[in-house]
Amino acid sequence: MKRLSKNLLIPKIVIVLLIGAMAVGSSGCKSKKKLAQEQSAAEYAEKVQKALADLQAILDDDGTMPVSEMERRLNDVKALNLNDDSVNEKIELVEMKIASLKEAWRLQKEAEKERERLNAELTKYDYINEYFKRIARTQDVNAANGIIDEALKMYASEDTPVLIIIHKDGDAVDYDKPTTIKNYLNFVKDQKAYNNKISSVKFDPYGQITELELIKK
Repeated sequence: MKRLSKNLLIPKIVIVLLIGAMAVGSSGCKSKKKLAQEQSAAEYAEKVQKALADLQAILDDDGTMPVSEMERRLNDVKALNLNDDSVNEKIELVEMKIASLKEAWRLQKEAEKERERLNAELTKYDYINEYFKRIARTQDVNAANGIIDEALKMYASEDTPVLIIIHKDGDAVDYDKPTTIKNYLNFVKDQKAYNNKISSVKFDPYGQITELELIKK
């Protein structure tokens, strides 16, 4: 009976040891899983903070950061797919800022093109302006009349209308009293001054001027 008891005791000890080992193993697995979760949460929080800092740097920029760099940083943040409310809010603000900068750049380019066009127009019509300037500078009446006769050859007739813009606000334009090219040339001669510049010119098929629009400087 004593031998039998000893034999029965050994399996019980083995079972207890196995249960203990399983408990320790299970506890170890749980600890590793918790550690991994904590590490993952810490890494996520770090990514969120870095994303917020990168986005805020774009929002705080005073014009030194190129738009292309802003877009690169924004795309890097969006690629993380953080799905964080604070990050998403800043992403929207950054997108609005970039869109605003692009629109301002587009308007600036359009304004530059328009200035270039106007400068080209003014250069193209320098020869017309030059007659007015010469008449204004000429002190001798006969010499001024000779320049007037020469200038009139560029126009379809002596009655070619001359329109003088005195105010312009967008599409709204206010004109001075209409006159003719002959009367205006004589006016310049009498006043000995030319204070306008050419706004637009119309020509007939033969290259003669049929309408002249001036604007006050």
